[in-house]
Amino acid sequence: MPGPLGSKDANAAHHLAPPFHIEANPGPPGKPAVDWASILDQLPYGLIVLGPGQDLLHENAVCSELLGCSVKETGSIEAWLASACPDDEHRDRVINSWRDHIWRNQLTRTFTLRGADQKLREIEFRSSLQTNGVFTVTLQDVTDLRRAEETQHHNKLKFRVMFTHAGNGAVLVDRTGRIIDANPAFLRFAELTLKEIRLSTLASLLYPEDATALAQAEQEWRNKKEATAPDIVSREIWLRARTKEKRTQITYCPVGDSSKNPSMGIYLFKAGETPESREQLINKLRTVAAKAQALLNAVPDLVLLINDDLTVADFAPPPTPWKELQPDDSWHGQSLKEIWPVLSEVVERSQLQVTAKGKTVHADVEGCGSVPFDFNLTLCSCGDGQMLAVIRNKTEEETARFNGWSSPVFNRSSQAIIVTDADGRIREANPAFAKLVEIAPADLLGRPISELYHLDQGLEEHIAGLLASKEAWICPFPLLQKSGREIKVITEFVPVSEKGSPPCVVGMIQDAPSSDEATPLSPDKIQHGFRNQLQLVTSLFSLEPQGTAARDAFLKWQIRLRSVAQTMNGSSDTGVQVIPMLRAIADEICSLTGHGHSSREIEITGDETLRIENTSSSSLALMMGEIMRLILGHRQFGLGPQLSLSLHRDSGNNLCLRVKPGESRRFIFTDEDSEIEILEILTTQIGGELAPLASESALAWELKIPAEQI
Repeated sequence: MPGPLGSKDANAAHHLAPPFHIEANPGPPGKPAVDWASILDQLPYGLIVLGPGQDLLHENAVCSELLGCSVKETGSIEAWLASACPDDEHRDRVINSWRDHIWRNQLTRTFTLRGADQKLREIEFRSSLQTNGVFTVTLQDVTDLRRAEETQHHNKLKFRVMFTHAGNGAVLVDRTGRIIDANPAFLRFAELTLKEIRLSTLASLLYPEDATALAQAEQEWRNKKEATAPDIVSREIWLRARTKEKRTQITYCPVGDSSKNPSMGIYLFKAGETPESREQLINKLRTVAAKAQALLNAVPDLVLLINDDLTVADFAPPPTPWKELQPDDSWHGQSLKEIWPVLSEVVERSQLQVTAKGKTVHADVEGCGSVPFDFNLTLCSCGDGQMLAVIRNKTEEETARFNGWSSPVFNRSSQAIIVTDADGRIREANPAFAKLVEIAPADLLGRPISELYHLDQGLEEHIAGLLASKEAWICPFPLLQKSGREIKVITEFVPVSEKGSPPCVVGMIQDAPSSDEATPLSPDKIQHGFRNQLQLVTSLFSLEPQGTAARDAFLKWQIRLRSVAQTMNGSSDTGVQVIPMLRAIADEICSLTGHGHSSREIEITGDETLRIENTSSSSLALMMGEIMRLILGHRQFGLGPQLSLSLHRDSGNNLCLRVKPGESRRFIFTDEDSEIEILEILTTQIGGELAPLASESALAWELKIPAEQI
């Protein structure tokens, strides 16, 4: 039903309103009185009558039905409006609009108010000022009307967007077949402008026989009554474009409620490939190929395309040759297992994750020997069951890190120092060592170390075993000078191994006792000498580049080497005292991280007599150094110690070491995966178990060491 004030009759309702206040009119003698209030309550819209001061003169029942309460109940028209507003901000807007637009200027406004059903409704207010100063307001719920208008507007917008941006051509025609509109895709396909074809018929753009056949198919479709009749009409036709005729598929879709005589129709054209579009596609492919080739030439990586049977489909070599790996044309079609077994093993383990689950896998591919290598691998799926492997060479980076041993401190040290690889071949020797054996440093490189020692008893095998055991070894064999003369010395060999770096063994030479038969050094002297030597080794790192990554590596090396040094406070018979060892490690780490030597940032409690076997002490020291670094290596603020360590024996006589961060502290990882892996490896070497404590409110761990290791 249209609004009462939207027509002439509705406006007349204002002028025919009776005088106010409304009372029953007695009428002429002999006729019944007129009850105007009852009549106004029957109106299909709300009516409010106000005096000059907005005092309420009358309101009909519809007002209360619309909003659930009357103006009289709330006290004023503004209070009545405010009670129906959903929030304070909306209330202010409604009240201001009421005053400025309706009361002062008698305009029509629609407000969103909470109705009697507590749902938001759209209420239209129309106002009128009478000649006697009386102000009337009519109210009508236009929610459904507004929503219908919005829906229609949105549908028009959606149709316009779909029509304009459709990939296929579309033409809109009226009942007579005249073209009303055409989208850009059709205009490009027909090579015409909208101005040229508007108001012309669609049939004029088709072959006559095609136009006749299409019209007949449309008529047959309209006359069909069966439920199985197709919803659309589609057929092949020839379209007369500007330059030539084009074969295309046309589909007719009626628009309107009547299938017999639809108001409009839409014709969809499946645009075929044109020479221009084909050339554009070729140019795009050429551009993509050029960019892909430029990318392959720019990155310093080896890129492999691997088939699902792990054969090499294709590869792009690195821009500059690698001495560790030389890919050539023989790789094409070859099995990865034959040309690179180490990589083949990694790819085979990751194939299911990459091809079936679509994951990207990152891994390290390392190798020792005469030509050590260190590669980073990224493996991802590229469709058709194939994988793309990008290999980055980090060997030179690690070699540069290894060459840091050749620092001025290393070269100028008065103590003879030699460095060998895992096979016992000399990599570095400082001038002091070269002077001692009377051989030039360049002539020493690459020689087996066993050639320099008298009474060799499997020296190279012993050095290889050091890297596996991670333990230092004191060699009593005398050195041989170039002339063949023996020099009685004590050589302390220390294994140095870091993930991603070539493993090596550092040998530090000391004078042997002057007696005819070498006397073993006392434990105190060995420990003191070992610490001094480690101090020398770690001081070399201070001369390395001081970037963030270098500083992190420096701190890790310092902590690990100094932690191992603290394991020499025991003997082979009684083992190492755990608590003194932990306190010594804590002091070293506090000093390294700027907390001050002997600073009690780490609280250590437990039985002072607890000991651990020498074979497990190095792994435990390294683990505790790693854990302390995860706390003290990063500035964290809170009360009390930063880390608490407590030791006790459980009922099975196992050693339990509880690790708990202090208040407002937590373990901070730089590379969580690798750091957790290091802790797991060290735990395995101890033969223990490391697990979080679920009972603690903060993150805490407990390390359990079997009784047989104590």
